Amino acid sequence: MLKDIFYSIVRNKCPQCHQSNVFKTNNAFNLSKFDKMNAICDCCGLKYEKEPGYFYGAMYVSYGLMVGWFIITWAIDTFLINSETWQYLTFFIISIIVFMPLTFRISRLLWLNIFVKFDKDKININNTITKSI
Repeated sequence: MLKDIFYSIVRNKCPQCHQSNVFKTNNAFNLSKFDKMNAICDCCGLKYEKEPGYFYGAMYVSYGLMVGWFIITWAIDTFLINSETWQYLTFFIISIIVFMPLTFRISRLLWLNIFVKFDKDKININNTITKSI
């Protein structure tokens, strides 16, 4: 199960069939297209945004990721580096800005994977349709 979630997030794949991309481009740092999502999966027909405002919940996931990043960087700075406060805050703010497109995508993919589970039967249906064409 965790393997399926990890695969879906890292490879930008549909959480249900692992065949089609969720985001239109795989490059999270293409700032003109990093947030563009496909409406439905080309293979299994999963509708990604189930209702208006569905991805508001992904903001909580993003918040959790940033809190985790803060705790990790704070611990490293406090126990290993011992830099000045302004230096740490500058690094932290810049890192949040630089990784924002990646955090955006990871949080949406995690949110999708919370509610949609991998289904091997969806792959078989897709392969049968593809082979018959």
